[in-house]
Amino acid sequence: MKKLNVLIIGLITVAFSLNAQDDNPLFTRAGFKAGLNYANVTGDIEDTDARIRMHLGAVIEFPISQQIYIQAEVLYSAQGYTIDENGEENKISLNYLTLPIISKFYFGNHFSLETGPRFATLANATESADDTPDEFFDLFNDFDFGWVLGAGYKLESGLFFQLHYNLGLSNIINTDIVDISSNNSLAQLSVGYLFKTKNNRRQEPAIQE
Repeated sequence: MKKLNVLIIGLITVAFSLNAQDDNPLFTRAGFKAGLNYANVTGDIEDTDARIRMHLGAVIEFPISQQIYIQAEVLYSAQGYTIDENGEENKISLNYLTLPIISKFYFGNHFSLETGPRFATLANATESADDTPDEFFDLFNDFDFGWVLGAGYKLESGLFFQLHYNLGLSNIINTDIVDISSNNSLAQLSVGYLFKTKNNRRQEPAIQE
């Protein structure tokens, strides 16, 4: 535990020293993002097809240094999969409220490599084949955990683009009801915008006479 505390203090010290060494001020920026999901599942549920759905929500970007940022997000993410049941296509909808916490490592001024944990809670679950019974929601676990890998590109204006893959690490099936294991598999293509605050809008230099 003492070694962990020393490591944390060291990382914080390095982050502050990096900030102090650069003349460019750093600011927290908030905004929004939206985009497409390419969603499916892996594991014991076989012969599934992906569904193209959507996500949207709010983001906030915290600077650690000139090259390292943390982006926290609150998103509505529509996911699920399609499965053939007795010759009929059944579209399973699994809709989540998610909290990704993404570390962004910038190379140059625009490109970034991005990774971090993703926490999610199931908002609703439905199927298209039949009238969805109340018990259908109970087949799935309320909580889902995954890990995000991806890349991004951000313009000076605040407009940004991201390509992420979320690797599901927790079983989405309630094993108290069905003894199988399955994980979410999710690729996301997003576009978003980070607003400039009053402090980080560029100021025109004063003209000296």
